[in-house]
Amino acid sequence: MADIVGVRFKRAGRIYYFDPVGIELEANDHVVVKTAHGLEIGQVVIAPKQVLASELTEPLKSVVRKAEPEDIERVQEFADKEREALAEC
Repeated sequence: MADIVGVRFKRAGRIYYFDPVGIELEANDHVVVKTAHGLEIGQVVIAPKQVLASELTEPLKSVVRKAEPEDIERVQEFADKEREALAEC
């Protein structure tokens, strides 16, 4: 059996699965994970659960850590700047 957690990066985006590596996580927690684009913050939308290892099609990447309040504030600042830049264009 393997532990998995479902993480979403955008409000209505696709759900990606990661290995929680023993970190206590619940739905709506924010986590930092390593992706092809580097470290990103996502929101847990599927609480940790166990699945059969045979159901996994590829090795899971691991959750790096829970996101800290500073991480979440920084993401919000970038989103605000993105909206401002879009309005100016």
